[in-house]
Amino acid sequence: MKTTKHPRELSEAEADAIVTDFDSGDDYVVVQSDALAELRAAAAARREADSRIEAAALQAHRDGASWGVIGTQLGMTRQGARQRFERLT
Repeated sequence: MKTTKHPRELSEAEADAIVTDFDSGDDYVVVQSDALAELRAAAAARREADSRIEAAALQAHRDGASWGVIGTQLGMTRQGARQRFERLT
């Protein structure tokens, strides 16, 4: 299965389909499928966390928080926060 989507935009079903296609090939043998399932679950949790962070940062900015304050809460610089989230406003 070939996709042009960024990994963050894949649904769980699409990711599973890619893994199934990969696993069914003769070129590769997946030995620890539990580890790969955990990896997919962790990636899904990370996508959810990224979405929550983006939503919270945008709401904080709409509520009047500066990029410096938002960056401090996320452990990044003012400029880093602005560059990451300003495009979403």
